[in-house]
Amino acid sequence: MGRDLVELHIRSGDLADSGSWVYVWLLERHVIYVGTTGLPPEVRTWLHLHDSDPDIGRVKARYPRVRVDSLDVIAFRLPETVPRPKIKAAVIAHFSATGLLSEHYVGDPPQYVSIGEEVSPLLHLITNRIVHSEDG
Repeated sequence: MGRDLVELHIRSGDLADSGSWVYVWLLERHVIYVGTTGLPPEVRTWLHLHDSDPDIGRVKARYPRVRVDSLDVIAFRLPETVPRPKIKAAVIAHFSATGLLSEHYVGDPPQYVSIGEEVSPLLHLITNRIVHSEDG
């Protein structure tokens, strides 16, 4: 998969340089959850699946079929200048408006927010990836 080496940096007792991410949980090309994180997406996904605290293991707590359904998580690095809550709200609103939210969606409710120019290319990229996820 192109990740034979992963280098993590700890600075001042905390994980550094992991970036800012928006991630989307998919069930058959429909979105069941949208999140943002400052953790590596693999770490955040693992926490969703294994942490017993429902505020951390949200997908496990909210989507009981996580143990039996085949799900995919796609993550996109965000510019550091864009606040994660704004991106998350814009992505959820966009998926709601375009019919990409699953009937099994377990994330935050859509908040209809204006989508700025810095978010538009990201929405196009994510939507394209979802729509074409099983093509070639």
